[in-house]
Amino acid sequence: MSDTTTATTQTEKKPINAPATRVSGKIWKQPKTAYRRTHLPAGVSQDWAARTRERNRIQAIRAIEKELKDEKLRIKEESKNRALERKKAQEEKERLEKLQALVSAKKLQRIRKKEMRQRSQHKK
Repeated sequence: MSDTTTATTQTEKKPINAPATRVSGKIWKQPKTAYRRTHLPAGVSQDWAARTRERNRIQAIRAIEKELKDEKLRIKEESKNRALERKKAQEEKERLEKLQALVSAKKLQRIRKKEMRQRSQHKK
């Protein structure tokens, strides 16, 4: 009996260099390992701190760009508003000049009429 038990234990033993367990039972095959890429993209190969620094740097650059764009837009709007104000002031000035010319013409007519009346009264 001891001979049969030792014979079965020897056949059940795995080779020394065999992997722990193979589903297929092919113990002579090489064990598979995880695929490892030799060239990783920049974002993947960096550690967390480096990615955080890069992200913060990009955010700071974007904030500065936004500031500059807003400043440029503000200057453009101010220039546009100044031009509109100048145009309105010019139109108002022209309107007042026309009004003044009209008032002056009417006033001149009144003065001439008055002078004519005075002349006619003197002649009488």
